Amino acid sequence: SARRALILHTMSMSFAAVPLLSLGMSVTMPARVVLSPVPTVHVYDHCPFCVRVRLALGLKNVKHNVNFLANDDVATPTALVGKKIAPIWQDGSVVMPESLDIIKLVDSDAKYGPPGLFKPSSGREDLKAWEKKHQSLNRELQRPRYVKAVGFPEFAQADGRRAFIKNHQMPPYEKAEWKDEAVVPQAKREEMYEAAFAKSAELLPKFNAALAELEGLIHCADCVTEGGLSIDDIEFWSRLRSCTLVKGAVFGPKATAYLNNFAQLGDVPLYYTMAV
Repeated sequence: SARRALILHTMSMSFAAVPLLSLGMSVTMPARVVLSPVPTVHVYDHCPFCVRVRLALGLKNVKHNVNFLANDDVATPTALVGKKIAPIWQDGSVVMPESLDIIKLVDSDAKYGPPGLFKPSSGREDLKAWEKKHQSLNRELQRPRYVKAVGFPEFAQADGRRAFIKNHQMPPYEKAEWKDEAVVPQAKREEMYEAAFAKSAELLPKFNAALAELEGLIHCADCVTEGGLSIDDIEFWSRLRSCTLVKGAVFGPKATAYLNNFAQLGDVPLYYTMAV
C-alpha cells in the first residue's frame, strides 16, 4: 500500500548518526541555519536534479522541509511554477525551479549562511565522458529499479509508476519517439522495463566494471575534483547515488568513501537498504 511504502521509505532513510563537525578535511561545516518559516523543497527522491538541491542544503546546514511529490502530480508543480518540474524551492514569496539556480541562490545569499561554500564547476570532461559512456547501461539498470523498489514516495501508487515509465525511455529509443503512443504503446514500454530488469545478471558485470573506473576519477572522500568542495560534487555525487540502488553493485574504496561521506554530511541517504 502507499502507506506501507512511505513507512518503509522513512525506515530506509535512517543511518548511523555522525557528528557534523567538519565537511571533510578542508571545509568547516557552516553553523545551523533555521529560518521561520522553514523553507520547503519539492522533489522526487530518485531525481538527481532534486538530489543536487537536497545535498547542497544539507552541506550548507540549512534546515528545510522536503515535500516528495507523486510522480504523476501535475497540479502541484504547475500551481507553483507553471509546469510539471522538480525540484522547486519555496521560501516565503520566493518560489523557483532549476537545481543550479536554487543552489546559486542559497550559496550567494547570507540569509542561508556564509556565501561561497561551493567552488564553481571545473568543467571536467572526464566526468562527463564517464556519464555519457555508461548512460544506456545506467538507464537499463536503474530505471526499472526506480519503479520496482519499495520505498520511493513518488512511486507509492501505480499511476506514479506508469507516468515515470511513459516519460523515461529505454534504449534504443529517444524520448520523443518513446513518448509517442503510436510508436511505443504503454504496454510495450512496460514490457521493455521488465525485459531490462530481467537482463540484470547480464548487465551487472559491465556495471561493476564501470564502477571500477570511478577510482581513477574521484580525488578523495571529500571532493571529486582536487581543490575542494565544488559544484562538481553536487552534480556527480547526485548521479552516483542512484548506482547504490543496484543490488550486487561493487564500489571501490574511493567511491565507497566518497558516497558515504557526502550521504552523511549532506543528510541524503543512499539506497543500499532498498537495492533490488
